[in-house]
Amino acid sequence: MNLDSANRWLALAANVGVLAGIIFLAYELKQNTVATELEAASNFQGSFTELEMLIAGNPEFAELLTKGISGASTTEVEQLRLNAFYTNVLRQWQFIHFQYFSGAIDEEVWSGERAYLVELMGLDAGLRTHWQSNQRRYTDRFNEMVGSVAIEATVRHE
Repeated sequence: MNLDSANRWLALAANVGVLAGIIFLAYELKQNTVATELEAASNFQGSFTELEMLIAGNPEFAELLTKGISGASTTEVEQLRLNAFYTNVLRQWQFIHFQYFSGAIDEEVWSGERAYLVELMGLDAGLRTHWQSNQRRYTDRFNEMVGSVAIEATVRHE
């Protein structure tokens, strides 16, 4: 075997090694992307689980939320509590919306969550009113999405 032949075999082996490294990197990147998506979805679900447990574990707040959902009149203190709750809810939605646009939330997950928001906006007069009165707190992109959701919710519940 001459030196030229040995160099070609070494170059081929090096190229195969580089290709194997690229394939391994692509695999690791895919695994990392999946892990990021799972973590983002888990965090979102966890935050809403906390809100749901607040409602389930506090009958007095559940009654207050029922007033908000129906659009019934509330005292100033009750309205303050509902505003804090609705602000938190919409911030959570804004965060998952941001994660979706940044690629951290899968299209299928986002589609289901968006459908859930359509249902909430259709059923909860307090949430709709809160969003309409406080849009300046949220990003333009989020407000645009919620506006389309509100229209869709109105059409579904007519």
